[in-house]
Amino acid sequence: MTRFRESAPGQGGRAPARRGIDTASTPVLVIAGSDRLAAAIEAMLRGHPEWRVVMGSPAELAHVVDDLEPASVVMALPPPAAASALQYLGSRPRVPPVILLAAEPLGAWTAQARRAGVRGVLRDDATAEELTAAVAATMAGLVVLHPTAVIARPIAAAGSRKVSEGTGLTPRELEILEMMAEGMSNRRIAARLGISGYTVKFHVASVLGKLGAATRTEAVTLGVRQGLISL
Repeated sequence: MTRFRESAPGQGGRAPARRGIDTASTPVLVIAGSDRLAAAIEAMLRGHPEWRVVMGSPAELAHVVDDLEPASVVMALPPPAAASALQYLGSRPRVPPVILLAAEPLGAWTAQARRAGVRGVLRDDATAEELTAAVAATMAGLVVLHPTAVIARPIAAAGSRKVSEGTGLTPRELEILEMMAEGMSNRRIAARLGISGYTVKFHVASVLGKLGAATRTEAVTLGVRQGLISL
């Protein structure tokens, strides 16, 4: 893999990435296991008029994330390399939304992945239209999943004492419940997700209400019992 390279918004040409280029555009980072794969993904995204697509390898991840501060990360890596990259991203104070391209989406939508910033899981043969829509959606705070990825949660909850179908938790509320299980404060959750403390309080209150819990600890306990989260 060569050094990180980028395409200007809406253009096909690529030039070496440098600090301060096209600061008005929105940076999208593509992390792939080969130049060929990175170029193929970049080609699917380059037509967006407001995005600056930057490509690179896992070895350069720390450097480019610090330099670029991407608004979204598209990751197409073998599971071991993806796990390592996600571990690094999850350790940062603010985690950009990540879209995983996986041969088996069912195994990619895990609690660990969500804590590391994964907000989308698509098959690795996703179309340009699907990938572009997913990047835009995750930037807007939404979660995008291939249909097979969502099978995992009902299966995990099937044997629990209470089924999870009646909770009505949104993907964002589920994400916050997982962070509550990690012992994160509202302030830390807000920093991790890039949202306001008021918004976090609103989500926490909604989680407690939907689970019928009086405290955060009780909400976490109920979430574990229902198979919504794991510790």
